[in-house]
Amino acid sequence: MTKKETNKHPNWHMTAKERKWYYIGDTGRMFGMQVLSNFLTVFLMFQGINPASVATAVLIVKMIDALDDVVFGFIIDRFNPSKSKILSKFAGKGKYMPWYRTTFWTFPMATIFFFLMPRGMKESLKIVWLIVFYLIWDLTCTLSEVPMNSMVVTLTDIPEERNHILTVKGVITVIAAVGITIVWQFLISEVVGFSITSVAIVSSIIFLLMMAPMCTKVNEHNVELKNVVKESEEEKYSIKDMFKCVLTNKYIFIYFASTLISTILSTQLTLQVFTAFYIFHDSNMYSYIMLIGFIPGIVLSAMCGKFANKLGKRNLLLLIMGMGGTAMLIQHFLRGQSMMVFIILGGVCAIPNALSAVARTYIAPDTIEYTRYKTGKDCSGIFYALNSFISKATGGIAASLGLFILSLSGWKAVQVESFAELAKLGVVQNDQALNALWNCSYLLPAIGSFMSVVILLLYNLKDKDAELMAQCNSGTITREECESGLSRKY
Repeated sequence: MTKKETNKHPNWHMTAKERKWYYIGDTGRMFGMQVLSNFLTVFLMFQGINPASVATAVLIVKMIDALDDVVFGFIIDRFNPSKSKILSKFAGKGKYMPWYRTTFWTFPMATIFFFLMPRGMKESLKIVWLIVFYLIWDLTCTLSEVPMNSMVVTLTDIPEERNHILTVKGVITVIAAVGITIVWQFLISEVVGFSITSVAIVSSIIFLLMMAPMCTKVNEHNVELKNVVKESEEEKYSIKDMFKCVLTNKYIFIYFASTLISTILSTQLTLQVFTAFYIFHDSNMYSYIMLIGFIPGIVLSAMCGKFANKLGKRNLLLLIMGMGGTAMLIQHFLRGQSMMVFIILGGVCAIPNALSAVARTYIAPDTIEYTRYKTGKDCSGIFYALNSFISKATGGIAASLGLFILSLSGWKAVQVESFAELAKLGVVQNDQALNALWNCSYLLPAIGSFMSVVILLLYNLKDKDAELMAQCNSGTITREECESGLSRKY
């Protein structure tokens, strides 16, 4: 049976089975990264380390890691493991899949080693452990994240197929993210009381097993560029060439700038479990909120592609970010209300966050096609390396900012295994610390969302123009046909 006979969309490049294994592998990769991201702050604070020390160490790691991301983006675009005598035996064919096959296993292993930090060590040695293994984890994440994200462009050149992949991938992300977050929080909560170390290690092994099949079951179908400005026998970029490609694309910088400011002020992501425990006296509180918004979030996320077609990708993201900022501002002023009122309202307000996970994935491929069209060079790796850098660096800054604010408020550091043990100890934080915790959970993130909206207003790459550029890059239409169809000269 031929590929087209087994595919509901005969003009699409990927088979249904390929897409299935891609979704499973990407979900495993994403959750594998989330293990450390979700548990980092709680794990370190349960180690009894002072919040200011944790914040400083995390900030140092992220600044060092910033260089790694940019360097490896360059390396991934310039070097292919399949051309190496040593790596070619298991790297396979493609542009980004060889990198994935070679490195996908490294960051789950780094995650496991990170959570094996001995509790009995001195605080200074724990800080050293944190810096060393967090750096290794960041490095290995980049080696998997950059080729996986860049692959969105090389899997197919058909806009309809690409949007379908991104939408399904986003919906799966929303469903699985809510599910795994609830499960994780329940397991480490005062109700069950498992240690973070055991949950993190078992989760890492499961996600590693999810990632493995993709190595042999997914192929890239849009590796070669067509209709470039200047043909060359072989793509060989210097660092100067790479940055010229990046500087050509003002749209990705606008997107990055909006992401940067919203992420830096997303101090709630690492602290909300403490908000639930110390203010609402139930560490599972945010799980209840996610459950209320779960079904509406899935339904609306599945319709994101239609919303994007009707409103435009940028306008959809603007609407979502504006709704999210408004929701957090309302929640900020509702402190002191009953827990039930807060859970219901919080569940409704959580829907924009679910939509954002899907809507953001639509922007990057368009901006990459724009640069491929303008320069004739495929710089996907450097773009996703910069995206990885901004995501991880600003996420680290957000975590550090929240922890610094807590340390200035007189936060009490405690060494425990789980929330069950913390509840037994009956630790109480002072009013100043609780006020700081609340502001970090709602006020600062709301400000970040509104500032992001203002920056995104500068993004004016038309969706239809990006589709024409993608067709030109793949050779479906000529460059002349593309230029005659564009809404304006770029």
